[in-house]
Amino acid sequence: MPDFGYFLSCEEHSPAELIDQARMAEQAGFDSLWISDHYHPWNDHQGQSPFVWSVIGALSQAVSLPVQTAVTCPLIRTHPAVIAQAAATSGALLGGRFRLGVGTGEALNEHILGSSWPEASVRLDMLEEALQIIRQLFTGEQTSHHGKHYTVENARLYTLPEEPVPIDVSAFGPQAAEVAARIGDGMITMMPDTALVERFRRGGGGIKPVQGGLKVCWGTDRQEALHTAHHLWANEQLPGNSRRSCPPRATSSRRPSWSPRTRWPPPYRAATTQTRTSRR
Repeated sequence: MPDFGYFLSCEEHSPAELIDQARMAEQAGFDSLWISDHYHPWNDHQGQSPFVWSVIGALSQAVSLPVQTAVTCPLIRTHPAVIAQAAATSGALLGGRFRLGVGTGEALNEHILGSSWPEASVRLDMLEEALQIIRQLFTGEQTSHHGKHYTVENARLYTLPEEPVPIDVSAFGPQAAEVAARIGDGMITMMPDTALVERFRRGGGGIKPVQGGLKVCWGTDRQEALHTAHHLWANEQLPGNSRRSCPPRATSSRRPSWSPRTRWPPPYRAATTQTRTSRR
């Protein structure tokens, strides 16, 4: 049977609002929490983007639900050795209730340091090397690494959870699904794509967990809910890698124009469906 989790959207809500939503999600009976990791929102109308690792620290004290990043990019904006420390600390705080979700990122967030934006195949190669570094650091041993993309010298994590943090890999296409099957402890996808899941299973994913996300917009007025979904999440149905490579968001000083009877935010935010079923 699938588990049902709640997606904490850092793009739309302040840290305090995210903590309140997490408490309500636990009270409502959700099984787990996802939380996004962005430097920018997808567009200015969404209006927020807090530092995810600070919010996770607060979540560890506010709720008893498992928490997972969906997803973190350990490639360009943040070095994998730093992500390893952040994930290990989160794992220690959450007492085994933390999973690290990783992916190849979006230009929207990763361009900020002025680095080039590699094509998808290069980023997948970088992700494989990044996970090698992260897993080695999770052992608690002193680590040095001189690879194709990254250098680590004499690094060691001293604060660790009792068990290494599981790492799930995001996949939006067949190549990424095969990489997720090979290097991940599970797969994350935001698209209901049976063929993609089958590719993951056949590529070595076997009975590893597959987690899928779905954003929903609920409101008392159907037209207002549609307006909210289209206004705040116009990018949501862009196919494949196109969302990953979109340029920095268009800036605007305008806020959404809601009708006088609309309260902010009109929707009640989305649940993520997390399935852990074996292939039959």
